[in-house]
Amino acid sequence: MSPTLLWLAIELSLAWTFMRPAALFLQAPGFNGGKLEIKSIPEGANISINGRSIQQLTDVTFVVSPATYKVAVTGGPGHLNCPATPVTVTTGGVAAVTCTASGWQK
Repeated sequence: MSPTLLWLAIELSLAWTFMRPAALFLQAPGFNGGKLEIKSIPEGANISINGRSIQQLTDVTFVVSPATYKVAVTGGPGHLNCPATPVTVTTGGVAAVTCTASGWQK
């Protein structure tokens, strides 16, 4: 497989992971994921995960594979600026972060 096709496959996999509804995971037998909950005060800020912009605004919960993700929240009604912070999701766990005008609250 060419490097271009491999990179495209990786990007599509990541996009699918972050964009598919949580209900798909919850119905999958044997899925050992956890939840990544990203909030902001006020709601409606932009999200990026692992350096990639997500097409959903805060507040949102993703069902993801256990791993450490770098989450950043910016903009929105509060003109927020919470730089990338590592958030570790465990099997069956809920990892929650909240971005405020004064920074991250974990």
